Amino acid sequence: MNKIPVFFIDGFLDSGKTTFIIDTIKSDGFDGSTLILVCEEGEIEYDLKELKDKYHTDVEYFSGEGSFDYKVVGEMLNKYRPDRVVIEMNGMWELSSLQFPRELEILQVIYFIDASTFSTYFTNMRQKFVDIIKKSQVVVFTKCNDASKQIEPFKSALKMINSNAQYMIMNEDMKAFDAFEEPLPYDVTKEVITIEDRDFATFYIDTFDHKDRYNDKIVEYDGQVFFSKKLPKNTFILGRKIMNCCAQDIQLCGFLVKSCLGKKLKDRTYIHIKAKLVYEFSSDYNEEEVMLEPIEIKEIEPLKEEVLNLVG
Repeated sequence: MNKIPVFFIDGFLDSGKTTFIIDTIKSDGFDGSTLILVCEEGEIEYDLKELKDKYHTDVEYFSGEGSFDYKVVGEMLNKYRPDRVVIEMNGMWELSSLQFPRELEILQVIYFIDASTFSTYFTNMRQKFVDIIKKSQVVVFTKCNDASKQIEPFKSALKMINSNAQYMIMNEDMKAFDAFEEPLPYDVTKEVITIEDRDFATFYIDTFDHKDRYNDKIVEYDGQVFFSKKLPKNTFILGRKIMNCCAQDIQLCGFLVKSCLGKKLKDRTYIHIKAKLVYEFSSDYNEEEVMLEPIEIKEIEPLKEEVLNLVG
């Protein structure tokens, strides 16, 4: 059975979903036919006749989450025989609860966020954002007049939620560019890269995105020691506990340290480490893994914050 590709365009009302869909239909030069399934109507309306006559695109509307039934969608597929399906999702619906005909295959989820209201919504509805961002390949911020003030404070939190997603800013002309091309809060050109506690999450994420910045470099930071019987002898994880969403969403982020340097460290104690950061292939994960070759280890007092809250 040939699968029909599905593109999910998700986000809250008036975040720019309809405008993006219309612009994409008109500008991408797609030769086949498109079926748009609209789950939420905003201020921008579809010109049904123009879309049908010029762009081989049909539009169907759903009045509520309960009306989005896989049998109904199947009947629409039989009626229009589209080559692709675009779903303008209602940001308040639960994506995981929807059922689809077997001939559909979700190819991409793009999540639109109104940057002007993001801070308030993310603070009060964080779990909702987390659930959607985890499923998204692309996250697009619209109405972003001052990126450094509006979304930069959330960079680490968003990257921790989904480090594989592409985070973009889209201007009024529908031109998109990288959302987080900002200077790092520490100097990677120094002989020893010093990571302050507040910058650990940024450092942790950036080591996966930019191997060239850190491979064979000397770094130093404070962290908590975690031992495990699953780890090789005389090794441990040094990292921090980080909270993105709520107490149930705390995760350990750290690196494997390849030696205790003869010190009798205890589990969950805190140390300051100076180490060479290297990338080595891990057969367990079938990919390169960041590891630390320690130069100096010094035990320290417990840090003020046991759990780093990326968004206060």
